[in-house]
Amino acid sequence: MHLARGEASVSDLVGLFSLTQPTISSHLKVLESAELISRSRVAQLRPCKLETERLKAVTDWLEQVQEIWEGNYKRLDALLAELKQAQKEERKK
Repeated sequence: MHLARGEASVSDLVGLFSLTQPTISSHLKVLESAELISRSRVAQLRPCKLETERLKAVTDWLEQVQEIWEGNYKRLDALLAELKQAQKEERKK
């Protein structure tokens, strides 16, 4: 991602993606409202900058959610194995 290397303007980003300027601007507004990027003013430009601390917080949260889901899937796998075994035993009777 271009912003990972430093600040970038909307026109910088339009050149990197096959998206229109309004589309890029719309995405940047969402990121800005989530405080994942910030914008400064340099003459007529409004360069964007990643807010790494906020991104780290999101990454940390996602890792916690991933651990929860992995635990849920492991328990579900164990339950399915139990049910499958019980089904096999029921068929033998």
